Amino acid sequence: MERTKDKGALAGGSLPKARPLTISAAAIFAAALYLALAARGDSRSSGVKTVDFDRDIRPILSDTCFACHGPDEKQRMAKLRFDTKEGAFAKPDVIVPGDSAKSRLVQRITAADESFRMPPPFSGRTLTDKQITLLRRWIDEGAKWETHWAYLQPRRPELPQVSNTAWPRNAIDNFILARLDREGLKPSPEADKVTLLRRLSYDLTGLPPTPEEVDAFLADTSPDAYEKQVDRLLNSPHYGERMAMQWLDLARYADTHGYHIDSHREMWRWRDWVINAFNRNMPFDQFTTEQLAGDLLPNATLEQKIASEFNRNHMINFEGGAIPEEYQTEYVVDRVETTSQIEFYQFFSFFNTVSEEGLDGKTGNAKPFLPLPSPQQKAQLDELGNAIKEREAALSDTKLSPVQEEWETPYRGKIARAPGKGLTAHYPLDGSLVDISGGYRHGRTITGDPTFGAGQVGSAVSFDGDTHVSFGNVGSFDRSDAFTLAVWLKGSANTPISALQKIEDPETRRGYEMYFDDLELIGIQRRAAQLTVRLISRWPDNAIQIRTRKRLALGDWYHIALTYDGSGKAAGLKLYVNGKPDAEIVQDALTGPLKTDAELQIGNKETGKPFKGQVDDLRLYNRTLADGEIEQLAVHYAIQHILSGVAGKVTKDEAARVREYFLTYAAPDGLRKLYTELTSLKEQKAELEKAIPTVMVMDEMPKPRETFVLGRGDYRNRTDKVTPGVPSVLPPLPNDAAPNRLTLARWLVDPAHPLTARVIVNRYWQMYFGVGIVKTAGDFGSQGEPPVHPELLDWLATEFIRTKWDIRGMQRLIVTSATYRQSSKVTPELVEKDPENRLLARGPRFRLPAETVRDNALALSGLLNREIGGPSVFPYQPAGLWEEMAFGDGFSAQSYKPSTGKDLYRRSMYTFWKRTVPPPSLAIFDAPDREKCTARRTLTNTPLQALTLMNDPTYVEAARSLAQRALGRGGKDDPGRIAYAFRLAVARKPSAQEVSVLRNLLVQQRVHYRRDKKAALEILGVGESRWDPRLDNGELAAWTMVTSAILNLDEAITKE
Repeated sequence: MERTKDKGALAGGSLPKARPLTISAAAIFAAALYLALAARGDSRSSGVKTVDFDRDIRPILSDTCFACHGPDEKQRMAKLRFDTKEGAFAKPDVIVPGDSAKSRLVQRITAADESFRMPPPFSGRTLTDKQITLLRRWIDEGAKWETHWAYLQPRRPELPQVSNTAWPRNAIDNFILARLDREGLKPSPEADKVTLLRRLSYDLTGLPPTPEEVDAFLADTSPDAYEKQVDRLLNSPHYGERMAMQWLDLARYADTHGYHIDSHREMWRWRDWVINAFNRNMPFDQFTTEQLAGDLLPNATLEQKIASEFNRNHMINFEGGAIPEEYQTEYVVDRVETTSQIEFYQFFSFFNTVSEEGLDGKTGNAKPFLPLPSPQQKAQLDELGNAIKEREAALSDTKLSPVQEEWETPYRGKIARAPGKGLTAHYPLDGSLVDISGGYRHGRTITGDPTFGAGQVGSAVSFDGDTHVSFGNVGSFDRSDAFTLAVWLKGSANTPISALQKIEDPETRRGYEMYFDDLELIGIQRRAAQLTVRLISRWPDNAIQIRTRKRLALGDWYHIALTYDGSGKAAGLKLYVNGKPDAEIVQDALTGPLKTDAELQIGNKETGKPFKGQVDDLRLYNRTLADGEIEQLAVHYAIQHILSGVAGKVTKDEAARVREYFLTYAAPDGLRKLYTELTSLKEQKAELEKAIPTVMVMDEMPKPRETFVLGRGDYRNRTDKVTPGVPSVLPPLPNDAAPNRLTLARWLVDPAHPLTARVIVNRYWQMYFGVGIVKTAGDFGSQGEPPVHPELLDWLATEFIRTKWDIRGMQRLIVTSATYRQSSKVTPELVEKDPENRLLARGPRFRLPAETVRDNALALSGLLNREIGGPSVFPYQPAGLWEEMAFGDGFSAQSYKPSTGKDLYRRSMYTFWKRTVPPPSLAIFDAPDREKCTARRTLTNTPLQALTLMNDPTYVEAARSLAQRALGRGGKDDPGRIAYAFRLAVARKPSAQEVSVLRNLLVQQRVHYRRDKKAALEILGVGESRWDPRLDNGELAAWTMVTSAILNLDEAITKE
């Protein structure tokens, strides 16, 4: 059987420059409705007709005239415009109704002189002879100017009379049959029950019917047997998943931010909200309002705030060099793509009030966001919070101050003591780079301008990535020399950074270095890194390398001490963090000299990892300090320094450090026990909070940003200031309503709005028939295709409003129509007269959507995990795809790790969607990348699709599992087992010829796998699930090839 190929191109959401206006993402949700404004053609009759302005003339004017004579005042020439009736007839000689010869418009478009002819050559546009003839005829017939159909409120038409009154099952059929009558066509017979149930099951749940469901339907001879199946499927929890699939395309849902780094975001809670909304049959007006402005509803619930995450599905950037203001504008434009005119920016203004930042999302969700704990997490948070409050009350300042005061008194005025023996250099960094050890090897600035601020022992020097400081030839030690280096460090970058280095040259890299690397996310806007130390004679083969076992949170202070005993062994090199040993050996191969005359430096950009952060109290010793001495430097010395008064008045931060030290080391046992418990509880709470997902939502700034018309769309080129507003060709906003998103949402779903209901019912129609009544589902504008059944479109729109925006009711109306229930068999007559099935003289037939193709294979094989909702999962995909596009260390979603267990077999709509590398097995079947809103997917038929079905691990594993089902449940003989697998795949029984072909294949494969047992094991080993060890490997492999062929049938992946 041939697979039907969709000949229509994907309708984009943007509008041509020359047209009045469009409302898109924002209007009825970013792409959900793309309320583009377009031309309508009336196909109700055939033969020569009077020229129709909306069908014949407006598209010509839009395409060839609006650029210079349209809505954009700054681009308009000769003070002449053709986008409005008033403008077109403002000058009486331009269009003279009834006399094209006297009309200056015709004179200019037919002029022989190129300098006089319109459109001018520089425009790149020309008029065809046919278009010129149409313009002449239109003027000669009176130049009647009609309001564009899409701007007019739908009027409920009367049901047309039809030739066969017995055929219609509901009003839809009257309109379809009346059109077929005019075209001299007859509807096709009703499809058989098996085909109908399979079609219905895919359309309403995205899943195939089971043999038991097919048998039950065949056995039901009641008059309403079909309707009962419709209601069963509409009430299935998988109905919400099916309906949500197209909404995710429209909303450009993804699990990553996009752009080059394309890191992870948490959006699945909004996806769950959409599924649940469809399953609850939330009316479309409420569905729209809550997603556009759920946060603005009175006493908005958490669920309504989650709904507003719809508006946050756009891409977000945080790359270095990007300009916040530019991307802040880009985010709003992504919600409201229209033409470059004042009305666009008025519409833009509705969404320019969110407290989002231009560059954000580096470590997860971008602000504004809300935490979303599960009920269990919420209970744990409450329990921990209460326990923390109890201990904080027991450790209140009132109770602690007298005890602490008594302890502090002996330390006041006394100089803090630090190990002095062997001290060869000491840089306190208290406002200068001076060495106070007596060596007078003062530091110097190479580049930048170091600044000083609060540190851990007095002040500290700050580095911004451009600052580069040298301490001269200090700290020169050889492989046999013992030494200690101690320093306070605070790294603040989100990329690997070099803390300090004493490196000779880039060739050998002799010397030593300390740097932060191997970053990982530890929470919103936070990273942690391992601290690595190298002693190098020649890199990489002659060196010692150690690193901290635990990652250190960037942004926190740590006391780092490095001791070396001169042994030349990694065991003799120790790394201390806050006084405690914490190191693991990475490399132990130092045999050559270590000593170098290179300068000890901090912030050297030549390393490729310039330091960002702070450094305090750098010390070097020519001996190995003992553990107790390290603890004195890391723990006790800084507090004694504060209490001594040398640093001046104690700051609030220093007082808190003294309190923490007292409770940890000096307080009475009872207080120390309480503090230990408090610290543990806070750590537990922090860990729990890190595990709680967040959801990006909308909010309103206390003071909205001002919105301006941007010249050429450039965020730097602000011109006229504008306030929120809607296109003048559409109904106005209520006078007494606040000009915000909530008012906009309610305006969109007002029954008087001419576009909303038309657009959405057209999308539903497209879902079932492959193409909408208006083919350009993303463009109802002047360059979109006219509706092929205009009266039906208006009847459906008014019916949708009459039934209070009942989404499920609209689906039931469509699928219970005789139009939908027709056989999809193609006849030569229909191929000739209606190759795209626009007139609908037959039922729909086209390939299943990408997600359904995969879900179908998993369902037939018995592997499908039917769990609904939850985080995204990672099914099989070729290794290295993400890594090929990876941006670097420290960012999420840069390497791909497949899920395990049942998560491998979730429905495809739960697949993790990375914008720069969309799921390959879905993309091959035309799934979009979701960088932009997709109103209609393309449908292709390519060899890659067949190769995917034969070779992708998902399909190979599914074929093996299906084969095992057939062997276990299909009876004892080959024909019975073939029939069982075949019926699972396509719902019908195979013909004798089909069984014969598959038996021949089975015989061939049995021979092959009996000879090649290794090949059998290879094919059975694909995928994580295990096969039944009681089955013969060669037999199961042979049957796997047969079931793979069945799954690859055109009929198996096509809605008939």
